[in-house]
Amino acid sequence: MASRRESGGGWGSPVALLAAGAAVRAALLAWGAWQDGALAVKYTDIDYQVYSDAAAFMAAGGSPYERSTYRYTPLLAAALLPNARGFKRWGKLLFCVADLAAAWMLSALLARRGGGSPQVQAAGVALWLFSPFTVTISTRGNGEALVACMLLGLLLALEAGRLVPAALLFGLAVHWRVYPVIFALPLLRHFALQRHAARSAARTAGGAARSSAARRQQQGTARGVRACLAAAARAVVSPCGAAFAALSGGLFLGLGTACYARYGWPFLHETYLYHAARTDPRHNFSPYFYPAYLASSGAAAGVAGSSGRSSWDVGWAFTAAQAVVQAAVGWRCAADLPFCFLLQTLALVAFNKVCTAQYFVWYLSFLPLVLPDLAAAPNRGRLAAAGAAWGAAMAHWLGWAYLLEFQGRGVHLSVWAASLAFLAAHVWLICELLTAWRAAQAGKAVKAARTRGGGGARAAVAAR
Repeated sequence: MASRRESGGGWGSPVALLAAGAAVRAALLAWGAWQDGALAVKYTDIDYQVYSDAAAFMAAGGSPYERSTYRYTPLLAAALLPNARGFKRWGKLLFCVADLAAAWMLSALLARRGGGSPQVQAAGVALWLFSPFTVTISTRGNGEALVACMLLGLLLALEAGRLVPAALLFGLAVHWRVYPVIFALPLLRHFALQRHAARSAARTAGGAARSSAARRQQQGTARGVRACLAAAARAVVSPCGAAFAALSGGLFLGLGTACYARYGWPFLHETYLYHAARTDPRHNFSPYFYPAYLASSGAAAGVAGSSGRSSWDVGWAFTAAQAVVQAAVGWRCAADLPFCFLLQTLALVAFNKVCTAQYFVWYLSFLPLVLPDLAAAPNRGRLAAAGAAWGAAMAHWLGWAYLLEFQGRGVHLSVWAASLAFLAAHVWLICELLTAWRAAQAGKAVKAARTRGGGGARAAVAAR
């Protein structure tokens, strides 16, 4: 019994978890069909109707952008063409299959990365499969799981040493949803670090270390701004990185050019430019909603002045904070891409000018991959407290949002205060995750040093 449990059999096996996840999704799809027909409050997400309408326009030979509020790549509408031909639930089935495929890739990545017990790895897969966010978002008809599949496929391809499919998946993901572009810096940095490690290992193995005199001579001639720029370039430039950038960038530009040739300016604006400048004066998790609300209220009343300017200033502050955090995390944590992607996505959601519940899926797809490290982290107690604070802050926000949305109370200021608390919870969680990451990296470095030391000792014995 124990050996079966340790080998991944029983309820914790990937097959059993996937089967249970599929059953839960099938039940929710059936429930959603009943609720949509029987109750005034619909189960299906409004975005699903937008996707379906866009697919119908495309099936009729038109543009998906004839549907107002369709702000996605035409490829999404093309993937949902069966919706326009009578198979109304095709899109939901597609998203649920993507959900399950993401779980399979998580299981494969956890097995490749190692670390943690089989139970911890199974818990990571279960976290994705049975999280209320992932389950309801896919069964309600939102397509975030498609991008999760692309990014997890990218990580799986890199783990297997397959550069070409990894680059193509990254180019497709950026075309599809824009936000994965934040991973470009850590990816390039990751390839450069790998190259540096390989060259260092080769020098050590070959005894090709340079003399201290040669080092001093190079240091004497390599000074100034040019030397700093060269060092920075070496930190992100590598042959693999250049090939990755060429392939992913080529696919992104190729898809963009083809879509622009077919649909023109609406494609460019709705798919990319709209999201770059998007604000939402209606309440959402971001604290920026309140300055945007005040600015829109002043504009509607014909009042010019400080509210619009303050909204602009706050927006720039959020953008600046976003840029600094993304650059710092992407540079510092590039050695461990799953952890880096998790931290970057958490920061993106926390400091974004618009934040909705579906965005939580963005970082939930990476969380299972670092669960083995978190389970062994020295600060796991504080991590648990930060996670609990995140959940409490979200519940607190939802309470005020309910009073505003469904009871029509003027509690905008309270919702804004709850948004600030939610931002603070995000920041605390990011800080604790960084602490856990540093501890995990230190542990891996010690283990690697012991392995090298043991290898050196064995070599010395063999030589004698």
